[in-house]
Amino acid sequence: MRRSYLRASLLALCMAAGLLGAEGLSRAQDPTPPGQEPAGGPPESGPPSEGGPPGEGGPPGEGKVQAEPVKKGELGSLQWKDILVVPRRPILKYHRVELVPTYNLTISNTLVRHHGFGGIINFFLSETLALGIEANYLQPQLLEHYTVRGLQDRVLPSINRYFWNASINFSYVPIYGKFALFNRYIFQWEAYIEAGVGAMQSQWIPRDPANDSTSNFLVQGHVGIGTRLFLTKWLVIHAYLKDYLFADKYEPADRTAFGTAVPPDSTFESRFVQNVVFGVGVGMFLPTSFDYKFTR
Repeated sequence: MRRSYLRASLLALCMAAGLLGAEGLSRAQDPTPPGQEPAGGPPESGPPSEGGPPGEGGPPGEGKVQAEPVKKGELGSLQWKDILVVPRRPILKYHRVELVPTYNLTISNTLVRHHGFGGIINFFLSETLALGIEANYLQPQLLEHYTVRGLQDRVLPSINRYFWNASINFSYVPIYGKFALFNRYIFQWEAYIEAGVGAMQSQWIPRDPANDSTSNFLVQGHVGIGTRLFLTKWLVIHAYLKDYLFADKYEPADRTAFGTAVPPDSTFESRFVQNVVFGVGVGMFLPTSFDYKFTR
């Protein structure tokens, strides 16, 4: 009897333990109902450490700025091929002096040709503007057409020789550039326009060498174009074309009434002359070197 009771009590305890284990397992598998938080609440993050970045110690991703993708062409997306390098001017002329020995000859007169030997001094007020002085000594050369025309017209034409001229010039450089020679040497060149005013002396070349001659002192102006080719930072080659404008006085066609003496001024023949010359020169800049100046 007693043995049967013990057996029944042991069986009841086993059944009770099995029921309790099944109930705990079912609770653990049930999800948390919507709108309710599990007991104990979310874990609290401690205050950020002093001197640390904002959001440190918080949930991952909190307080961090997400980098947006950079579009092509916006700032920050430049590449080496997008950088353009602009070289500075290889030669500076500002406040430098240019000395140019020159040779020129007349190309507009078919009767007499003048060979000019002289020089030009330019002072550059800027990279494009220059103020200069010019002087030339001129040597005449009678051309064959002078004699041929005399034979055709039965009388020699009135011609004058030019002794010298001097002028003050103002020049401006509107164009400059550079070119490569044999794809190896780079030269800088520039084109300029020029205008000036000055004085000159002319003299009759008498038809009869036995007659007296007279000189004229004239006011002249000129306009011209030219080019410079820089061989170095101080050595240049010049080529130019100038038109000298003035009113000259010539020997009268008939002076027999005055013998060999010079006739009065009222008998002189006055003509407006355009003396076009072509010239070349080799110049140098002083000082021979220069320094670049920057605004900052």
